[in-house]
Amino acid sequence: MNTLISYRRYFLLIFIVGGLFISSCENTVDIDIPFEKPQVTLNSTLIHNTFPKVRLTFSRHILDNNWEFEPITTAEVKLTADGQSFYLDYNEESGEYISLDNMVMGGKEYTVEANVEGYAIISASANVPNQVPIKDLIYNGKAQVDAYSTSDDITLVFDDPVGENHYEISAYYYRQDTYIDQFGNEVYYSDNQPIYLQPKNPTYETDFFSNGGILIDDKLFEGKEAKIDFFTSGNYMELDNGGEVHFVLKVVSPGYYYFRSTSALQDWNEGDPFAQPVQVFSNIDNGIGIFMTGNVSSKKVITGPD
Repeated sequence: MNTLISYRRYFLLIFIVGGLFISSCENTVDIDIPFEKPQVTLNSTLIHNTFPKVRLTFSRHILDNNWEFEPITTAEVKLTADGQSFYLDYNEESGEYISLDNMVMGGKEYTVEANVEGYAIISASANVPNQVPIKDLIYNGKAQVDAYSTSDDITLVFDDPVGENHYEISAYYYRQDTYIDQFGNEVYYSDNQPIYLQPKNPTYETDFFSNGGILIDDKLFEGKEAKIDFFTSGNYMELDNGGEVHFVLKVVSPGYYYFRSTSALQDWNEGDPFAQPVQVFSNIDNGIGIFMTGNVSSKKVITGPD
């Protein structure tokens, strides 16, 4: 019995000494993961009847702890349309390249070129679509969406031009009012909030939100009159407080449509380890980013009972 105990003590001692020996042989090895040369990122949205703006930054490495995208301030940025070119100047306040001497015009193709030292010319082209007016906006009354709430039932009508077209439909509620503060002064304030839209047609439903709006193509009504039915995220049309409801129809470039769809889906899947990876659409040559265009029409409705 004493011999068995001695053997057990002997093997225990060997195990402890071996563990100490192994731990004493551990080395910490630092591995330098090379950071590849960052790419130039160009982001720009040209909207009819607005000043052109272009933002340039460098891409970040996946392990980069700096969450700020520093703007590129020394580039040469040029826009060309109808054979006429003009340069954009860097604006310190906005961190963008801007031209206040030229307005974006619908029906034209624009090409942007950015010359950044040490890089090939970054470029992209896109057509600014012509405006598609809102033909009619029909309020169909309140709709019971569940046992506890109702929503506004709306139909938006417009004529779709011949050819492939893409649209973003959105709405927002706006009002201005005043109140008297503790010192007897009249204070003005505004209330501006997006209205989330839910299409009735399941073809237009998505698994993500695009700032409350609806992104659609014209496959179901190509070259014809379009009637888009949807519910709002609440009852706004009968609010009796002097507010306004604005409905916006924006005809957009294909790049706008694909970028908004893919980037919104990527945001929607964030944090889901089982979600299928989403490749965000990019149309920049010799770089990454998005160059997109649009043309807006809107219709305002004064809220309140008829």
